[in-house]
Amino acid sequence: MNNELDLFSSEGNQGETRRVLYLDTETTGIDTETAQICEVAFLLSTYNGFTRIPDQDIELIELVLPQDPIPPEASAIHHITNSMLEGKPSIESISDSIKELIGKADLICAHNLPFDLGILTRQLPGVFSDITPDMKLDSLRLSRHIWPSIPSHALQVLRYRFELDSSITGNAHRAMFDTKLVRALVEFIIGQHLITSKSWKELVEFTHSSLEIKIFSFGKYRGQLVEDIVAQDEDYIRWLLRQQWVPDDYPDLYHTLLRKAGRKGSKI
Repeated sequence: MNNELDLFSSEGNQGETRRVLYLDTETTGIDTETAQICEVAFLLSTYNGFTRIPDQDIELIELVLPQDPIPPEASAIHHITNSMLEGKPSIESISDSIKELIGKADLICAHNLPFDLGILTRQLPGVFSDITPDMKLDSLRLSRHIWPSIPSHALQVLRYRFELDSSITGNAHRAMFDTKLVRALVEFIIGQHLITSKSWKELVEFTHSSLEIKIFSFGKYRGQLVEDIVAQDEDYIRWLLRQQWVPDDYPDLYHTLLRKAGRKGSKI
């Protein structure tokens, strides 16, 4: 059986036509408040149900000139240097081309979408500010839902774990290579029947559902198991659940604490 198209011969694979815009950015840093884009890639793919329609892809890839120089630490990751960006356009100057693609898309997909979308929205608010939650498909959250026990959900790790790059050419960590890798990951999950979703809408809803958080990432119990702290410090858990910033900033942790505290019989 051909591993490209026949994998999508699943129940519910025929349906409405949907266009998914896969994207990736390479940046000058990892802080969404200050990092600037130095390369951007978009790949618009058209699907009938979950079956990708051949020969309808639209690609846009550009090296762009940030206002500040690329630090060597960033260049060491994506191998984009300041000399490569001499004479390249600014991200603002290609905004019309990006906006045209956004206008054609039903969904926006990236690995750790909040990172890319946060920077894109800050730099191009007129293009990305109107993206609604029902358009957002994060392949990182999808991976965490599907394989909760694997040690890493980093895109390059998943690439090697599942041999996702067999038909992708180019340089890893560059924007278009990673964009195609994101598409390969999503299509691999669909093609291997690892989801029960029957439509793209259901798939997005699945990724938006809460994840089980196992380790605290902040506070006095940073690095410790959530399950242990629920058992050991009920007062702290009750205090956390009363803080509005917890569901706002850490919704997955909030729902994890609700479930675990509820199973333990704690009174919130």
